[in-house]
Amino acid sequence: MTRVKALLGMILLLGGLAATALAQAPQPGGTLQQEGFTPIDQLPPQDQLPAAPLLIAAYVFVIVVLFAYLFSVSRRLAGVQQQVERLEGDIARSKKG
Repeated sequence: MTRVKALLGMILLLGGLAATALAQAPQPGGTLQQEGFTPIDQLPPQDQLPAAPLLIAAYVFVIVVLFAYLFSVSRRLAGVQQQVERLEGDIARSKKG
C-alpha cells in the first residue's frame, strides 16, 4: 500500500513538473509592447499561443493518473479478495471441526 502511494505521488509530481515546464517554455518572438487589439488570425505564427502541446500534456497527465488509480484499486481489491477467501476457508474449517 505504501509503495502504491509512493508511486502515485511520484507520478503526480512528475506530471506537475512536466506541465509546469511546458507552460513556462519560452515563446518564440520578441517581447514588444502591443499597442492595441489584434485578432489572433492576423498575428504571425510565432506570436500565437501554442495551446495544443499544453492540451496534450493535460490529457496525458489525466490518463496517467487515472491508470495509476485503477491499478491501485485493483491491487487493493485483490488483497480484499484474498482475505475473503481465507475467511471463508476458516469458517468452513471451524464448522467441520
